[in-house]
Amino acid sequence: MHISDGILSIEVATTLGVVAVSMVAYSLKQMKNENIALCAAMSALFFIASFIHIPLGPTQIHLVLVGVIGVFLGSLSFLSISIALLLQATLLGFGGVTSLGANIIIMALPAYLVYLIFSLEFTKKINEKIRFFLVGFLGVFFATVFLALVLLLAKDEYLIASYTVIAANMPAMILEGIITLFLLQYIKKSIPSLLKSTKL
Repeated sequence: MHISDGILSIEVATTLGVVAVSMVAYSLKQMKNENIALCAAMSALFFIASFIHIPLGPTQIHLVLVGVIGVFLGSLSFLSISIALLLQATLLGFGGVTSLGANIIIMALPAYLVYLIFSLEFTKKINEKIRFFLVGFLGVFFATVFLALVLLLAKDEYLIASYTVIAANMPAMILEGIITLFLLQYIKKSIPSLLKSTKL
């Protein structure tokens, strides 16, 4: 879901860049010493998860785990994910530097939304397995919707591409939901204190 340089108009790239910088600054302001290690671990998780490519017909999909990052970090997701995206753009050429702001919004805002959703009291009444699945599913769902919206805002010619992005990522939403379900169950059994520190 990385947007490369040259895809976005200057206006869209600049606007999203300003919004992203504001959110990262807010995230940095919320940082406490006890959160630094977890924030760094989540940056590494996001960075590595992007390398796990799964063949799907003529194309490939890869994990992002933004839902998992969101429930553990909340607003700190902006800082954690922006560090990983910056390293991917500068070291590996995944995404672009001029589109970094857009990529931060597309990946980190869904993480924060997942955190806000599962902070609501009624979500506690949902069956645990379904709740864990939804963490992963909704993270990719929101990221896909934001990617499609950004492309639509960038140029009218990207209308078909926007629909294609949504259709192509539907299997990724389900797959990420299943992997997140097993991942959170594993964390619950092996490091229950870590999961209890969330609002999940």
